[in-house]
Amino acid sequence: MRKFERRAEWVWRQRGLGEVPFNTARPLIAAESNRYVYFRRTFDIVETVTSASAAVSADGRYQLYVNGQLVGRGPARCSPAWQYVDEYDLTPYLRPGRNVIAALAHSYGLHTAWYELPDWEQARAFGCGGFFLQGDVTNDSGHSIHLDTGQGWRYRESDSWERNVPSGSLGFIEIYDARHAPQSWHTVDFNDSDWDEPEILRIPGRNYAGDVIPFPVLIPSDIPRLAESPRWAEAVVRVAEVQNAPPAIDIASLFAHETLADLHHCRVDGAENLATDSGVTVITTTDTHSVSLILDFGLTQPGRVRFDLDGPAGTIVDFTYSERLHDDGRVHMHQGIPGFDVYAAHRVILREGRQTWEAFELSGFRYLQMTVRHCESPLTVHAIRLNFTAYPVEHTGQFTCSDDLLNRIWQAGVTTLHHCMLDGYVDCPSREQRQWLDAYLDSLINYVAFGDPYLAAKMLRQVAQSQQPDGLTMMVAPGDFSVLHFTNIPDFCLYWILAIGAYLDYTGDLDIVNELYTAVVKAIGWFERHLNEDDLLTDVPHWVFVDWAELDKKGQVTALNAHFVAALGVALRMAELAESAQDARLFAHLREVMTAAINRHVWDDERGVYVDARRDGVQSRRISQQSNAAVMAFGIAPTERWSRILATILDDEQLVLTRFGAAQAERVDFDDEQHVVLAQPFYMHFLHRALCQAGQHAVMLENIRRRWGALVAAGDRTFRESWQIIPLTSLCHAWAGTPTFDLSAEILGVRPLTPGFARVLVAPHPVDLAWAKGTVPTPHGAVEVAWWVEADSFKLTVTIPAGSEGLVILPKIKPSPWKSVTVNGSPVSTSDSLMLEAGTYHITASYINEKI
Repeated sequence: MRKFERRAEWVWRQRGLGEVPFNTARPLIAAESNRYVYFRRTFDIVETVTSASAAVSADGRYQLYVNGQLVGRGPARCSPAWQYVDEYDLTPYLRPGRNVIAALAHSYGLHTAWYELPDWEQARAFGCGGFFLQGDVTNDSGHSIHLDTGQGWRYRESDSWERNVPSGSLGFIEIYDARHAPQSWHTVDFNDSDWDEPEILRIPGRNYAGDVIPFPVLIPSDIPRLAESPRWAEAVVRVAEVQNAPPAIDIASLFAHETLADLHHCRVDGAENLATDSGVTVITTTDTHSVSLILDFGLTQPGRVRFDLDGPAGTIVDFTYSERLHDDGRVHMHQGIPGFDVYAAHRVILREGRQTWEAFELSGFRYLQMTVRHCESPLTVHAIRLNFTAYPVEHTGQFTCSDDLLNRIWQAGVTTLHHCMLDGYVDCPSREQRQWLDAYLDSLINYVAFGDPYLAAKMLRQVAQSQQPDGLTMMVAPGDFSVLHFTNIPDFCLYWILAIGAYLDYTGDLDIVNELYTAVVKAIGWFERHLNEDDLLTDVPHWVFVDWAELDKKGQVTALNAHFVAALGVALRMAELAESAQDARLFAHLREVMTAAINRHVWDDERGVYVDARRDGVQSRRISQQSNAAVMAFGIAPTERWSRILATILDDEQLVLTRFGAAQAERVDFDDEQHVVLAQPFYMHFLHRALCQAGQHAVMLENIRRRWGALVAAGDRTFRESWQIIPLTSLCHAWAGTPTFDLSAEILGVRPLTPGFARVLVAPHPVDLAWAKGTVPTPHGAVEVAWWVEADSFKLTVTIPAGSEGLVILPKIKPSPWKSVTVNGSPVSTSDSLMLEAGTYHITASYINEKI
């Protein structure tokens, strides 16, 4: 990770900065809460430009324009100790003569789900808010124009956005008055003569020390910019009117209490055009009634609401969005996490004439409700769109098979993940957009669907950056939950270590070992300190999560101990790669003694299962799929116990669906021995690993069809957070997409055998399928697989990319051995396994004819 060499200055609005008292006060932070500032600089090009580049950042978020064209947004989420700068090629946007580079920057004044306020001297000296650009335009004679922020730039504070509005984890409600906005402010011809010069953010240091400046360490962004594309609604759900209420700044209360009625006073012509990219819709309101439109974008999607409207000045356009509707057709506003979030309800007030407006902040929703109020003459709607915004991916992974239900499930998992890939792996695009460390599973799905290494590497680094002095990493990184220190999830630290192991397997990037190894050792040390004389993690502090379910998580928690054993395995691999023999011996020893302790202390031989926990020497009576899946998936439970375990935890008569936060009357008695806690979608990943370990691929496939198939059959195109839906549930949650990974890695059968797919495993498991085909991306290129089960043979075509070799394991279709095996038409040994060099191979295995 290289440090950016700065030349430009950070700038912000004029505040008369001066010496900072020697105290802890940070008065300037609150003063910059929810503030938008415009910046611009003009320059002339008289010779042919050979190159033009800029590195851009903001304390908050920015939009960058050149000659009126949007160039990009940023920065990507980051910790202020590792502040990102985004690098742009400006050449395509420049022209001979006068040019302008401009930016809109937004300061927050509070931590958000993806933003952390600055700290240390910077926070005391400058508060928050700032814009940075370092750029050069070079012509064919070698002369360069510096575009650096500082001298030559102009600024203006925006009074278009109302500042005193509700705020939460996702920033501020937007109340925007277009009548106060400087039109065409980002174009060359705009007159900025009445704008001021910005203030440079630099003051002398204390006691002859170096100057205090914002963000002493700047890091070039290590991910590509998010991709944007317009998307239209798929359907118009309702065209209605509402009776006008007294004006209110609390827009959410209007949406909550207004009753939709059929059109009797208002008029809407061309409503069908709202779901197309052509035609217009004309809305006529009255003094007593307003028009409300509800649009369905088909599935939960991340992006920004965008309007193209033509109407009279003062027209009010209120809008809200969510993933679901009320029974009466209104949008069911999502409050998010109580205490951290507010209802998303926004307002745009039009200026005269045609205008486009796009929300500054990204949101995630399926349904959009827009209410047009106080329109003195008809309003023409040219378009209501979603500017879909997500991480740029290549859909190189593919899977199809003879069961179309599985194909739809696989694709829904891909879609769910993509819509949760922003500038980090977010849990959901709708409720909170935080990068939680269940992103371990997200990264696995990515590897089979997209093969992208960059977002995962960024996540791994940012978790390490969140590490506390005691060694524990934060459950979210970066963002508000990383710095507020109100709770933490220790098991998410273990998922981070597991994610490093998966990253090694799928990318082969061994440099990550050198970068993160010290942090992993420190994290292992945190858990080691919680081992007691039983060699088990005991009374681990904070929020032991495991799953969204009512497990017994007090004392010695089986699943948490199993995850630590798995993390020790990854740490051991890293120690060996780092040639740290002492650490390797310690990790191997801990893994061995903890495996023995788990099998000794939390195995209930009478019931043939592992209990959820043990406290004060007494086993819990609660049992779950989660605890037993963990000990099987991570190789802790002896194989002779597997059949007894599976017989119990797969028994439908004993399975019970629970959820975290259930009302007392809904909770299952922990002492009730007749129940087994069902895994929620997230932990089904580990149940499926356990089933595959035991060779029960048919059971896994049946579980996928039964549980995810029901969601797809109901019309879901993304997968939700939990099996049941409560007010907090998000309907697009990447951790629920394990079938995508399972079908590619287990049924198609492609996995890395050595780091970076230097050796590829191709081990199909047809179960009851007649055929399957697909591709799995690797650093060397795609592994392509297609197989067919016929009456007396199994046929496989596989392509191993250059730089890899493949181990093919032929499936056991019947108990009898193969009669013959051919590769590209030539007979080979009838062994179940074949080693192949790079290339394309056609393999046929025939059965021995059975006697009748």
